[in-house]
Formats: sequence, structure tokens, C-alpha cells
Amino acid sequence: MTHPQGRHLAAALALCIAAPALVAQGLAPQMSPVLTFDPDGPRDRPPTARPLSAAELRWVRERATGLYELLKAVPSFRQPRDRVTLATSWATVSAQGAVEQEFTVYWSAPFDVRRRADGALWPVLGGAHRLLYFTTNRAVSSQQLEDRATRGNFSRSAADDGLATDAFAMPRVLGELGGGTVYADMIVFTRDGRSALEPAPWGPLLQAQARRLRKTVADQEAGFANSLRELEASMTPEAVAARRARREARWRTETRDPAALARRLDAAHRTDESDYARQKERMTAPATRDPKTVWWGPRLALEAVQAQLARLDASGQRAAACARVDSSFASGLDVRYEAAASAPPDCVPMVQVRPDLIDPQRPTSEVQLLTVWSRESLCGLPLTSGPPPRPGLCENAVPLLRDIDWAALRRNLGW
Repeated sequence: MTHPQGRHLAAALALCIAAPALVAQGLAPQMSPVLTFDPDGPRDRPPTARPLSAAELRWVRERATGLYELLKAVPSFRQPRDRVTLATSWATVSAQGAVEQEFTVYWSAPFDVRRRADGALWPVLGGAHRLLYFTTNRAVSSQQLEDRATRGNFSRSAADDGLATDAFAMPRVLGELGGGTVYADMIVFTRDGRSALEPAPWGPLLQAQARRLRKTVADQEAGFANSLRELEASMTPEAVAARRARREARWRTETRDPAALARRLDAAHRTDESDYARQKERMTAPATRDPKTVWWGPRLALEAVQAQLARLDASGQRAAACARVDSSFASGLDVRYEAAASAPPDCVPMVQVRPDLIDPQRPTSEVQLLTVWSRESLCGLPLTSGPPPRPGLCENAVPLLRDIDWAALRRNLGW
């Protein structure tokens, strides 16, 4: 897994060219003696709203150093079997004014690590690295918490409906670790101890779904109307004659017998007429209101949502929502949002990330949220007494996460 470190690209390339003996020999598996604190961070980091103050820079550096000391006490990190272990950290100020810090743990291939002048080990850009991220005060996205074991189409439908806040299917809670909630791809710690998720309200989901379906119907009608105009124009006597003349000119060298050529041209025209009838039927409202047809599907789905909205009162607007699949509709039009309190058991709760997780009015020195995550590695299952870790990141991350001193880590955060 590659983690870009743009600021050191030139230095890393120069080292690869100027020190071939070092590249050939590599390093033995070991732990970096010190953390690398990189105030500028990699090229792909979020932009900083302003430079960190001297006090903020001191806080994040101390926090990173303290966290690295906790890592050094973990046996699997301190004495790696076949990798080089190290960590880097950097921080920015978000647009909301919170200081966000990222602390990246590396398990790197020995040939993809270099030693800096201060003794710290540094990962080579483009090398073989397994990564685990500890991130503070950065808002959690729905994409990081969506669970592939739940009905993912609920999440995609909510996002497509243009909601101001993404709503998604409730992910599995796999367990608790150090006071944090373990999901499939992320552990979430909140300063107030509450869940990072809250129920998604029913009203906005229905309204957004109705907007999307209205647009679908309008776009379909405009497209069908334009296609019908083109279809009718293709079958006027003038268009038929011109098409026959072009075919005759093209086929005359292939079919020299005039009678055979006429029969071939007549057969092609009958095929045109058959295609015309089939396409016109497809773009015209079928007599049977079948929700699985291209024409009636979005219209009947819109009718169902509008009927729900017509019955919606003020209390229903904020009621917790869930989602289910209506199998009578084709895929893409089959999601139905219901009020969770009165829904059938197979209705999956819809949630959203709490908007108050990061309070911009709090002191910038304060950690309000901590997330521990990997890049789609599904480490939550093996971490919570599930199957053994898969080869790759989880085989390194799971022992570390199990053995780290979470109480000391929380103290390091000021909790």
C-alpha cells in the first residue's frame, strides 16, 4: 500500500541514485528509534486554513511523541518479524478552525526505508508499506463507515438523492475497544463517550428521494420525446426513399441481379418497420402499470413516495428512518424509506454522522474525536475475536490494537 510523501520525493530519488549499495543491502527488520514529525505533511493532505501557532505546533508534536512511546511498548511493534516499523505525524487547521492531526503507523518492507540524519527511519515514496491511521478532530465520512455486510444500495440511494448530510445504512457495531466503537473499517472514539452516529430523519430522506424521482421522470420524458421525434422523422416517405437509395448504391456491386436486389431492399425496409414499431412501443406508456418496466418504474416509485409525503406530519418529518427493498420494482427504484418505529423487521435503520462531533468553539488544543482506520482492510472482524487476521495490514494492525495501552492513549489525548 502506497502512502505519498511529496516533500521528500526529490531526496528519496537522490538517495536511490547516489547510494546503490544501501538500496541493494536494505535494512534489517527493526523499529525506528524516534517518530518523524513532519509539520508540512504529504502532498495529498487536506489544505490548512491557516498555519499552526507555536503553541499548537508544540501540542501536536508532544501528542505525537507521546503516542509513539505507547507504540514502542507494544511487543509486535517493538520487535517486528519481517518489517520495519515506524511512524510519522503532521497537523493542519480545518476550515472550521479545529486542529486536525494525523499519526500514521507504518510496517514497511526493509528495502523501502531510509535512515535520516536524526536516526529516524523514513518510508520511501512508492514502496511497499502497510498503514494504520490515528486521526484527531477530522469529521468522519459516510464512505468510511458504510458496511459492505449491510444493504449498500440504501447508502448509495441516499447519497444520490442529494441530501445535505449523507444518510447511510446502520453499520454493524462489532465491539468496543478502549472506549471506542469498533466498526468494520474504523474505530471511533468521542470525547463525550456518545456514539458518533444518530438516526437519519425520515422527512428529508423522502423529500430528497422525491426530487430525484421527479428528475428521473422529467429526463425520461424529454429523452423519449426527442427519440420519438427522431424515430418518426426516420420513417417519412422522403427518409425511406433516401435510405433505400443509399442502400441500393452500396449493394449494387454485391447483388447484380435487379430482382434479387429489389427483394433485398424490400426485406431491409420491413426490418426498418419492425424496428420502428418495437422502439415506438418501448417509448410509449404501456397499458399495464408494471413497476418493473422502464416507463412505469420511476412513475410508480414517485407515486409511492408522494403518497408517503402527503401523510407526513411535523412529527413524522423528524422520525427515525429505516430502509427496505420493495422487490416489485426493478433495481435502482426498489428502495423504500419508512418510519423506523412502525416498520417491518427487515427495515434497516438509516443513520448519519452527528454534526456536532467537532465544536469549532472549543479550544484548538482539545481533542474532540479520534478515529483509527485503515484503507478498506476490514480489520474490525479479526480485531473483535472474529476470524484470524488476513495476510497484509490486519496481521500487523490487530496485534498492535489489542496490545496498546488505551488508558494511557486517552490520557495522552487529554481525556
